[in-house]
Amino acid sequence: MTNSSQSPGISFAPAAGGAPGTAIGAPTPAPIHDIVGPLPFFSTPVGMIVLLLVIAFAVALFWWLRSRIKTPALTPRDAAMDALGRLRGRVSEGNDHDFGVGVSDVLRRFLGEALGLAAPRQTTEEFLVSLQGSLRFVPAEQAALAEFLHQSDYLKYAQGEATTQQRLALIEAAESFVKSGEHPPETAAGENPGGEQPPAFPAKTSEGKENA
Repeated sequence: MTNSSQSPGISFAPAAGGAPGTAIGAPTPAPIHDIVGPLPFFSTPVGMIVLLLVIAFAVALFWWLRSRIKTPALTPRDAAMDALGRLRGRVSEGNDHDFGVGVSDVLRRFLGEALGLAAPRQTTEEFLVSLQGSLRFVPAEQAALAEFLHQSDYLKYAQGEATTQQRLALIEAAESFVKSGEHPPETAAGENPGGEQPPAFPAKTSEGKENA
């Protein structure tokens, strides 16, 4: 005699080898693996290439922006005054030949850049001859400029010697020419536009002795 409370055709017997209470055909749960963090992107070859490209772009952008910021160029007057200031700072250093070359080059470069003269590539005599009859410098200025160049040449080519005071006088003479060089002031004949005349160096005789 069958139990009327059971539905026909349905068996509640456990599956073979199955655990009691487990329904027939229930899905097997998937195994749970350990959670692994995200892999670093730049540890891969592609990531390294991208990183290098980003760095290269950043460097190129930096130099491009830097090139857009232009440093104001020094005027010939400012450049000459800076150079003379450096010479003044070490006026007692080095030999007389190098000092003569340095102070002469500063003024010659200024005359070339600011006034368009050929002083940087001419000898002293060539340059002074080119000034004859010129209205750019009055006779007093030409005489002071000639004195400066001759004294510089004495140090450069004649193995001349100069005291610290004489070096300072040459620097001051050059500074005076530079300060008034772009627009030379009109001075009366016999006046030195740069102030005091640099003290003359003692000339050497052919035997190498100095004349007073």
